[in-house]
Amino acid sequence: MVKLAEHIKGIMRLIRWPNLLIVAVTQMLIWICIITPLLQRAYMQPQLSPLLFSMLVMATVCIAAGGYAINDYFDRKIDRINKPDSMVVGLLIFPRHAMAYHIIFSISGIILGTLVAWIIGQIYLSLIFFMVSGLLWFYSTIYKRELLLGNIIVALLTAFVPFMVLLFELPLLARNYGTDVNPITRFLLIWVLGFSLFAFLVNLIREIVKDIEDFEGDRAYGKKTIPVIWGIDTARWISLVIIIISIVLLILAWFFFIRDYITMIYFLVMLVIPLCVVSIFLIRGTNQNTFHKANIWLKIIMLSGLGYMIVVNLIINRLQ
Repeated sequence: MVKLAEHIKGIMRLIRWPNLLIVAVTQMLIWICIITPLLQRAYMQPQLSPLLFSMLVMATVCIAAGGYAINDYFDRKIDRINKPDSMVVGLLIFPRHAMAYHIIFSISGIILGTLVAWIIGQIYLSLIFFMVSGLLWFYSTIYKRELLLGNIIVALLTAFVPFMVLLFELPLLARNYGTDVNPITRFLLIWVLGFSLFAFLVNLIREIVKDIEDFEGDRAYGKKTIPVIWGIDTARWISLVIIIISIVLLILAWFFFIRDYITMIYFLVMLVIPLCVVSIFLIRGTNQNTFHKANIWLKIIMLSGLGYMIVVNLIINRLQ
């Protein structure tokens, strides 16, 4: 019984359940707080049923879980250097079991996603799950060892999580509402792509900061990360530039699209100031612990970005 409990604990750490929870919450919030109220303002309704939407979320979560499992499988040697006390594969989970869980979760995600695509009559959308699963495999085996490519892939896949919900809704909206959906489509794209862009930028910063944290192990095993190839100082300044871009884009988004005082306060307190805190850690960072703190703050910023979806919902309801 004790061994079973330890094994389950190992599985949960292998698939990084807090990250999977964030994936699920992201898609739930984008559907409930952004897409649904915007459609209702145009006297329309989301077309995915609660069951189909739940299946789509589960498919996304399963694909992500499979990606985490295969990533840890191929990273077990590097993890012995970078995080020997917290490694999973080889300590809590046998490598062959990690590979098995990758296969189980990935196939489950592909089956669920294909089923949703088939039920809604948009079977071509099933290709997304095959492509993402394959991309996660090649990321773990090849791409993450290439300069910048791995960082960009992870950031793009993270940005794709909220956009996937809209990708499944739009064909159904067009089929059921025809050209009437065209005006609201623009607003849906602006809002969802806005969140996706923010997720992309923050996760790109996180990936670079994580590479700085993992410098020793990455260098020992020949990974071509920015800190290894161009140096830690260059990596930190690239991160700072992306932070500046993120802050500027937040200001522009408020000025040109939102102009709401609640949003202004939320952006300032929950996003801009924390990004400035991360900048301070990066500028003053001299050891792994400092960069780890920056990574934690970036996670908080990501959660704050999710929280803004709730704020948007309140703003939209107030306008009705």
